[in-house]
Amino acid sequence: MEQNLTKQIDIFSILRDVLHEWATILLFAVSVSLLTNVAVVQTYQPEYTAKAIFTVSAKSTNNTIYQDLSSAEDLAKRFTQLLDSTVLKKTVAKDLGQDTFTAETSVKQIEKTNMVELNVSANSAMDAYRTIRSIMSNYNTVSDYVLGNVIMYVIQQPSIPLAPINSRSPIKPMAYAFFLALALGIFYIAVLSYRRDTVKNAHQVREKVDAKLLGSISHERVRRQKNKEHPSMLMDNPLRSFAFVESNRMMASRVRSRMDRKQAKVALITSVAENEGKSTVAANLAMALAKEGKHVLLIDCDFRKPSQYKIFQRPEHESIDLLQELRRGTAERVAMPYKTTAMYVLFNSKANDSAELVMESGELRQMIHRYRAQMDYIILDTAPLALVSDTEEMARLADTTILVVREDAVLASKINDCIDILNQTDAPVLGCVLNNSMSGKVRSSASKTSEHAHVSYGGHYGKTAK
Repeated sequence: MEQNLTKQIDIFSILRDVLHEWATILLFAVSVSLLTNVAVVQTYQPEYTAKAIFTVSAKSTNNTIYQDLSSAEDLAKRFTQLLDSTVLKKTVAKDLGQDTFTAETSVKQIEKTNMVELNVSANSAMDAYRTIRSIMSNYNTVSDYVLGNVIMYVIQQPSIPLAPINSRSPIKPMAYAFFLALALGIFYIAVLSYRRDTVKNAHQVREKVDAKLLGSISHERVRRQKNKEHPSMLMDNPLRSFAFVESNRMMASRVRSRMDRKQAKVALITSVAENEGKSTVAANLAMALAKEGKHVLLIDCDFRKPSQYKIFQRPEHESIDLLQELRRGTAERVAMPYKTTAMYVLFNSKANDSAELVMESGELRQMIHRYRAQMDYIILDTAPLALVSDTEEMARLADTTILVVREDAVLASKINDCIDILNQTDAPVLGCVLNNSMSGKVRSSASKTSEHAHVSYGGHYGKTAK
């Protein structure tokens, strides 16, 4: 299908990804801050400054205060040139027994006075003191060429500095590094979220996926109490929200309409990857169809990782090995009616890696064939397509396939690859269901604490059967 060249920015999906990775971002910022502390400590060089203050006056006997101020301003400029002279630097370095002149010097006029301040900085207090004393002793050797008609008097002799002028405290650079790393981390996750070509809303399903959108199942946020089972995600649970129930009902209505037009009775429910919610969608689809007065059979055909018995919260002592029942020819006897509806469920609570043997024997095909005459619709909950080949084999038993796509979970290219594979089977794709959709919901809830547990639709509820 043609892709829209203009890529829309889904602000909420970006915010959700940032919030999802907040611990990683925070850890990164803290790590950078600690590394900054190490760098500051390792590279710290103390800087000591010794200073002397001079008064400046012109050599003329009738000079005025204005002349002295002008001389001070001019001297500050000339003295800088003097300190930069190669002759003076060599003279001072030789006097100190050094190969080169390593200190830093500066001269400034004290505002609105005829005084200038000479500053000499070095890595040790003694080096700073000795350097400034040497400059004061030797600047006369070249001063006549630079200072001109100026008389200088020392009014403050230099002393050995007691403390460095640069602080060793790493708090400020650590804070800067932390917030910079925090911003970079957020920016990095946001860019990854934007560039990740997943399906982030219903509009993008129509834009990116080569299949019809059958419905968007609203995101449901549930409260889980300690030491209790996961709350039921079935649509007949009175605790489920109106939006969740209504989105399942509308999805089932569209599925029924399209299946009827294609004269399809057996629908295979799958997904690309795990935890996209295909098992919960399959259960609620069967239930919604049954509420419309249809006779529906739901079969848990995910033999490697069955989950319908957990979704329906069946006790462990009622465990069923569907493969074994199929081999015995007694599978139809264990089909359980659900409450007072015309819905029946074939549970399976024993994981098995030999599902292909059942397919080869034809026992499952024969059972489904017999049920075709009794049921209006048969829903097959199968394994994710990208994990095992069972689903492709199972497609031989179905009339059509419904692909469950969890919002912002799987790359659109992988979804389309799976659709292409399914369309080459006996059960072409009827359409896809966008699961866990945040569209139209209050999105600020994403920042609440984990006491409100996100239910992984399609995940396993309760304890694993033994």
